[in-house]
Amino acid sequence: MLTTLGEELGIERKQALRLATGFGAGIAYQGNICGAVSGAIMAIGLKHGNDEPSVQDFSNKAIFLTRELIQRITAKHGCYTCKGLTGIDHMNLEEGMKFYRELGIAEKICRPVIIDCIEIVEEIW
Repeated sequence: MLTTLGEELGIERKQALRLATGFGAGIAYQGNICGAVSGAIMAIGLKHGNDEPSVQDFSNKAIFLTRELIQRITAKHGCYTCKGLTGIDHMNLEEGMKFYRELGIAEKICRPVIIDCIEIVEEIW
């Protein structure tokens, strides 16, 4: 996700991959926010984020666009968490990954969410 959207914003593929590594499968395989959604949020931040961390600007465009992304992904897929999207409670265990592979979840669920995240971000920013 970040590799695709980040290229437009000047972040190199290897940097994007490194930066996003910990976000996979719901942040470190914990089933939390989907890695594709996290990557899209990072890309939104690269383009519209606040570069003054002590300033809380709730009207910042990155905040607005992140909310829009989450609302649209939730409307289309029912939620924006890895656990909710895949139905796997234990991605961080071998049995969860086995289930993930056997059911082809990467192609059936993850790929469409990735495509939708890219399309939504490119549409809204």
